Amino acid sequence: MLDRLVRDSPGNVMKLRLLLLPLLSTCALGQAEAQIYRWVDAQGQVHFDQRPRQGAEQIEVRPQVVEREEHVRESEQNRQRLFDVREQERAEQRELNAQLRQQQSARCAKLREQLALYDKRVFWYEEDANGRRVEVPNDRVQASKNALLAQLREGC
Repeated sequence: MLDRLVRDSPGNVMKLRLLLLPLLSTCALGQAEAQIYRWVDAQGQVHFDQRPRQGAEQIEVRPQVVEREEHVRESEQNRQRLFDVREQERAEQRELNAQLRQQQSARCAKLREQLALYDKRVFWYEEDANGRRVEVPNDRVQASKNALLAQLREGC
């Protein structure tokens, strides 16, 4: 009957595969859960089988644990240490960058405050060599303001 089913139509091959797949997977699953029995015959020979016999004892079969070789474990540990060190370096760099951004922000705020003074004041004074207050010429005031604006453009 299977021969005729397969010969009749190429589409039937796929149907047959779909039909057999659950059956075969069930069989494979049954093999994975098989019981193992041990017994000793009259000559003292030890035997193992999947079918129980008189005088046989069931044996628990544990999965084999595969240990990695020492150099593989060392390599993994070294890789983990390297990863941890690199992660620590990144965290330190992030902290340093945050501090630098905070300092830059404070510096920019101070420059903006100084620039705001130029708009508020009309006259600028400085002390001369004798300690007297003298008015600063407008061209020097403007040059100083331009220098502040340049610092703001470059760093802020």
